[in-house]
Amino acid sequence: MRKKEEKVNPILGRADKTLDLIKFNVLSEKDQHLEIENILKEIYQSDLEVNKKHIYKCIKLTYNPRDDYTFLPHSLKVSKEKLTLKFTIEEKKTISRNWIIFSIWLFLFALAGATYAGFAYLSVASLNKDIDGDGIPDINIDINKDNIPDINIDINGDDKPDINIDYKGNRKARFNIDSDGDGKADTNLVNYAVGDLCGTCTINCDTNGDGWPDLNFDIDGDGIPDLDIDTDGDCAPDLNLDLNGDELCDLFCDTDGDLICDTNCSKPTPPEDEDDDNKIGTGTSIETGNSGVETSTPYIIIHYSDGETINVTGLLPEDQVLMPGYVPSEKPIKEFTVENLSDYPLMYNLSWKVEKNTFVTDNLKYNIIGTNGAPNFSAKTTPKLTGEIVQTNIYIPPRVIHKYTVEIYLYGTGAPQNEDQGKVFIGNLEISV
Repeated sequence: MRKKEEKVNPILGRADKTLDLIKFNVLSEKDQHLEIENILKEIYQSDLEVNKKHIYKCIKLTYNPRDDYTFLPHSLKVSKEKLTLKFTIEEKKTISRNWIIFSIWLFLFALAGATYAGFAYLSVASLNKDIDGDGIPDINIDINKDNIPDINIDINGDDKPDINIDYKGNRKARFNIDSDGDGKADTNLVNYAVGDLCGTCTINCDTNGDGWPDLNFDIDGDGIPDLDIDTDGDCAPDLNLDLNGDELCDLFCDTDGDLICDTNCSKPTPPEDEDDDNKIGTGTSIETGNSGVETSTPYIIIHYSDGETINVTGLLPEDQVLMPGYVPSEKPIKEFTVENLSDYPLMYNLSWKVEKNTFVTDNLKYNIIGTNGAPNFSAKTTPKLTGEIVQTNIYIPPRVIHKYTVEIYLYGTGAPQNEDQGKVFIGNLEISV
């Protein structure tokens, strides 16, 4: 008897591709989407219809501050490795012949021993189904583990959700709500808006036919779009952008319902390079010296308004009474901005680089005043050693600038501080992703 021919992966030999994230992250959102789409179409060709969900999973990886990976159909592994996005094939582990025989025997035993168990198996066979091969369930998701699907329920078996559809994978029913349990959507319906229909769709618009809405999300079911609103009919969100899926506006937010942005409206563009000497650097490079120095990564840059170094000498305690005729040193203040040049939200860390700190006590303090969504810190002790973290995982939306002002002062203790006379602090703040 001839052995059954082994099934061959149809995309074998096509998936060895890489993407330079340094160049990718300065593209516009539309061009980034197109570049990922072209790579996936070149890999899959006629073996799979590439949809928006496949593309979004790849793009989401590019703004993860850590290395990570995801799987797409036909065992296509997309992995972010530092400044490169790689497309490779990683075959799933095969099941041994002995395990298959044991499984068949076990099933037959269970079927013969308990008819009810057989019916139970059939009822849960399609639960928590992964339809795109990434290892994460997409449809018929059982939230409370009662073997009954609760979210993204596929009624007709076409691998598309029909009722109780979630929002951006948050596992909460928001669209096509089945309110009476009859298996039919009653409220907050999803509207099919593929192709020419997209420009005319006003609420819960499914622009790629996969069953999930993509634009003009009505979260509360009142018939008015709340998030990712397309105001000009170009099938792209312009207002109330929710970047992290928490059902709250992060960028271009309309707070009074007049379809005009009121908060987080800034969208600065990267500075133009006049010559090669002034181009934005790549990697985690640091340049020091003149005003306007930049510390940059492929995604984020930091601008210092008057040089990056903070020098502290000759400070007096806040509570000290000045002698007649004595002019104290000017209180050190440093301003800088952190700018996200990419089209996707990012996380960054803020830390100290200390060149010198000879202060004996912990009375040399600093405040950081952040604006435009940046965090604030007060009465923190200046570090003695380099590398001390101020804050990790600071969230910055795309095309947004965080503004910081650093104030250094000598905390008044109500007593003499002779041990800190003549001491020096030299350092600067850095970012990393």
